[in-house]
Amino acid sequence: MQHLWNDPDQATESNLISIAVMHNGLVLLEDCKTILRRDYSNMIDKVKLISGGGSGNEPAYTGFVGPGMLTAAICGDISSAPPVNTILRVIDEIGTDHLPGVLLIVPNYPGHRINFGLAKLRAEKMGIYVKMIIVGDDVCLENETSIEKRGLVGILFINKIAGAMAENGENLETIYNVCNRIINSGEIATISIGMKISFSYKDNLCSRNINVTEMEIGYGIHGESGICQVNSIEDVVTVIVHKLVILSQNSNEMTSDRRFPVGHSVAVIINNFGGSNQIECNIFTLEVLKQLKLLDLLVQRVYTGYLMTSLDSSGFQVSLLNLSVDPNLIKYLDSITLAPAWPKVLTAEMVGFEQEYCNDNLSSIKAEGPMIDDRTGQVLLIIISFACEALIACTEQLNIMDEECGDGDCGTTLARGANAIKTAIKGNKINGSNPFITFMHISCIIEKEMGGLQGGLYSLFFHAVAKVKVFAETDDEVIPRTWLNALIAGNKVISEFGKVSFGDRTMLDPLISAQNVLSNSLDIQMHPIQAFGEAVKAAEKCAIQTVYTRIHKTSLMKCKKFKYPDPGAHAIGIWMRAAYEGVKLKLVCQCEL
Repeated sequence: MQHLWNDPDQATESNLISIAVMHNGLVLLEDCKTILRRDYSNMIDKVKLISGGGSGNEPAYTGFVGPGMLTAAICGDISSAPPVNTILRVIDEIGTDHLPGVLLIVPNYPGHRINFGLAKLRAEKMGIYVKMIIVGDDVCLENETSIEKRGLVGILFINKIAGAMAENGENLETIYNVCNRIINSGEIATISIGMKISFSYKDNLCSRNINVTEMEIGYGIHGESGICQVNSIEDVVTVIVHKLVILSQNSNEMTSDRRFPVGHSVAVIINNFGGSNQIECNIFTLEVLKQLKLLDLLVQRVYTGYLMTSLDSSGFQVSLLNLSVDPNLIKYLDSITLAPAWPKVLTAEMVGFEQEYCNDNLSSIKAEGPMIDDRTGQVLLIIISFACEALIACTEQLNIMDEECGDGDCGTTLARGANAIKTAIKGNKINGSNPFITFMHISCIIEKEMGGLQGGLYSLFFHAVAKVKVFAETDDEVIPRTWLNALIAGNKVISEFGKVSFGDRTMLDPLISAQNVLSNSLDIQMHPIQAFGEAVKAAEKCAIQTVYTRIHKTSLMKCKKFKYPDPGAHAIGIWMRAAYEGVKLKLVCQCEL
C-alpha cells in the first residue's frame, strides 16, 4: 500500500511532533520518540506511569498520555520495541528523585519484555524506584502452553485503571498489585479478528461477497497471521465472543467452565484496526453486545473506536474486563482523564439491545371502501407477487444500469422491498380483499424496508393509490377507471414530492405514459385488460426513450445520450409487464397483444 511518507523513521518523528503541537498538555522529549505530560515535573506526590511499543499502532500509546492515564509513552520504530537506552532515559527523566516511583506497563512481546526489563534493572541500579507489569491479555492461543499471551488492546484497561489510581494518590505497591491481579487472575481477556486491507469492494467485510477467505481469528496488531481463516463472517462474532467467555465447552453454555461467570458485570473495548468503516464497526459492536447478553453477562461500559490500529489492516479486537471481582474498577474507569484518545464511554443505561420501530402493525389498519370477493382478492395478491418476482430477477441488471449515473444499488433497493412484500403475502399478512388495506400494507412495508429516494417515492405512490376516493371513501364497485384514478393519484404525489415532471428521465416518465394510454384506451371502450396491455407497452417504450431524454434539472449533467435507460424508469416497465402477464394468466383473458 502506498503511504504519504517515504522515510518511516522521519514519519514517526513527524507524527510525534504533530501530537505535541495539537495537544497543549503534551510535549515531545527530544531524540527519544517519547510523548510526555507537560506537567510531569509537577507530579510530586503521584506515581508516574510509562508505557510504549512499536509505531504503527496509533493512537496507542501516545494518545493515552495525559492526566488520569499515562505520564509518558515511548515509541519504537514501525512494529519494533523501543531501544533500551531510550526507555532508560525516559525513566531517568521522570523518575530520578521521585519518591512515589515509576510503573512500567509493557505489552507482552519478547522485544518489549527484554528492552523494558533491562531498562528497569539499570534504573534500579541508579536508585530509581520502579516496578514493571507485563500485560498479556490475548486468549486466542490460551490452550497452547508453549506460547505466551500477546499484549493486545486490553492493556488500555490497565493504563486507565493504573492512571486513575495514580491520580488519586495510591502508592506504587497498591497500583502494581491491583493491575497484576487483573492480568494474572483472568479478569481481562482479548481476542482479535482481522486481515490485510483489500482494495476491492467485493472483499470488504460488509460486502455481499460471502466467500471472503482472508479474515483470520487471532490476527495480530503487527500483521501476524492468526490461528485460522474464516470462510464466512456470519458466525464469527459468536465464535470469538464464546472463546472470550467460555474456557471449556460442553453442551450447556451456562454450566461450562467460564472465564466470566453468569451474571457478572463487564466492560468492553471494541477496537477498530483502522481499515474497517463505521458501518462495519456498528454492526460488529451490536453483534458482540447481543452475544454477551445471550451469555448472561451484564455490559456496564462500552468503549469503541480506533484505539490500537494496525497498519494496512481491517478487523477488530474485543476485550472484556470483569467488573464484579473488584467494585472499585468501574470507579477507576469512570474517573476523568484528559488523554486525547480515550473514547467516550457508553454506559449500561445508554446501551439497548431491542430493535425499535415505529408502529408497523399491519393488522391495525382498518378496512375502508369497497370489498372484492376472496377469489379476486387472491388473484390480486398473485399479480402483485408476479411483479415482485420480476423485480427480484432483474436485480443485477438494474444495478448495472444504475452504475452509469447513480450508486449502483437501484436493483438491490427494489428487490429488498419486493422480497418484503412477497414474504408478507406468503405469511398472509396482506389482505387482498380490500384494495385500501392491500395498498396501505404495501406502502407501510416499503416505508420500513426500502429506504432511499425510491423507497420514499414508492411508499408515497402506494399510499396515494390506497387513498383514492373509491378505495377509501365509498362503497362503490371497483371498475377499470378506478385503477386509472389510482394511477393518476400515485403519479401526482411522485411529481409533487419528487419535484419532477414528464421528461426529467425518472420513474415518472413511464408512469405518465401508461396513464395517458390507459385513459385514452378506456375512453374508446377498449377491453380493460387489453387497455392495460397497451398502457404497459407505452410504459416500456417510454422507459427505453430515457436513453435519449434530458436528465433531471438538478443534475450537473445536461442533455446527452446514455448507455442505458434510467433504471428507475426501466423498473416500472418490468413490474408493469409482470403484472399484466399475471392478469392475463389468472383472469383467463383471450386478448393477444
